[in-house]
Amino acid sequence: MDICQTQGACSRPGNVAGLPCPESQQVSHGAECLVDEPLYAALMAPRRDKWRRRAAESGHSEPVVRYALRRADALARPYRRKIERCSTSGTRVKCGCKGWRGVHPRTCRQHLMCAACARARSRRLGMRVRAGLESAMAGRSDADRLVLLTLTVRHSGDLARDREALAGGWRRFYQRLHRRGWGKFPYVGVWEVTTGADGLGHLHMHVAVVWPWRDWSVCRRLWLDSCPESERITFVAGRRDGQRSTAKSVAKYLGKYITKGVNTVDFSPELRSRVIAASYNVRWIFTSRRFWILFRPLCQHCGCKIVAAQFRWNGLAVQPMDERPRGPPPQLEFDLDSDRQWRHP
Repeated sequence: MDICQTQGACSRPGNVAGLPCPESQQVSHGAECLVDEPLYAALMAPRRDKWRRRAAESGHSEPVVRYALRRADALARPYRRKIERCSTSGTRVKCGCKGWRGVHPRTCRQHLMCAACARARSRRLGMRVRAGLESAMAGRSDADRLVLLTLTVRHSGDLARDREALAGGWRRFYQRLHRRGWGKFPYVGVWEVTTGADGLGHLHMHVAVVWPWRDWSVCRRLWLDSCPESERITFVAGRRDGQRSTAKSVAKYLGKYITKGVNTVDFSPELRSRVIAASYNVRWIFTSRRFWILFRPLCQHCGCKIVAAQFRWNGLAVQPMDERPRGPPPQLEFDLDSDRQWRHP
């Protein structure tokens, strides 16, 4: 479904109210938000050629070949086209509220360059990080606390190589702690990229862990043994006011790095291209097993699941949303600044 391309009131027939036009979003297409397109194409060429070779291999079914060709074509397009198409189309959605119809926009999901996607991603993942930390801390003794770790490596100038060094070091660090008899522990981490003094890009890892008392000197030695490319690890076990870190404060701290992108003036177009290419198919948030809490977005008024409206019910296997009994509205919390607990119906 196409969305209005004009600001303000729209005169197009069939326009859906409530979905902002792309020009009204805070997504800059000026010189400060451009990438080096030739460099980006050159960096993505190996991945593009890989998909083309896969499509040319014999023995694959037609859907596999079609998928590989589409992936290759998508990697050949200019990067700016992804940003320009953000929220220009969407899907009509509905819930159990009779007569209500909304729009779920199709975003570009390029949070490193798109400000609107970065804000939406921060709100969504910030809520989930807080819920996961609250669940990890539930039922634990007062000896357990939230500790923030900042991990860095000596910068080689290759962001992909630095990320592999940090990721491999973290896996070995976790295994060394486990073999030492300290057992498994919940954690959630995010990546951060800064320009650095040399302008080549510096990669950092911010991890929140649930630990009892630990000897920082022992942990530091284990980390340096696990990641020879690293020279430093920092530990923060409390807030600036002297109080213990809470799930709310840690989620807000990590949320800053979830929102942070490369569309600022201190990043050059060349560095933006290198960061985007190095982060292709990379998880910018990593967690321990069973950290995430299952969350279903439900309507706060009727308590029903929000679903797409472009479909027809086949048979009576599933009761239509408009005919479901309506109970009291669920108490869901979508604000990180609130102290109310999450309650899922």
